[in-house]
Amino acid sequence: MSEPNNNPPRYAGIPTFMRLPVYEPGVAADIAIVGVPYDGGVTNRPGTRHGPREVRNESSLIRRVNQATGAL
Repeated sequence: MSEPNNNPPRYAGIPTFMRLPVYEPGVAADIAIVGVPYDGGVTNRPGTRHGPREVRNESSLIRRVNQATGAL
């Protein structure tokens, strides 16, 4: 029997920062990163509300292992 895939493709699932697990309420966390989409500070050039999502999208390309050294 085959093992379940614990590493889904980058485009699948809930987008999180660096593809880290989604926070479960009630579980203690050492660090929390919260992206707040807010466009109220601009008058003629909206779009900053897309910033948190784009940071998550770009951070999904970061690898947790250094390819040259193998360090975590």
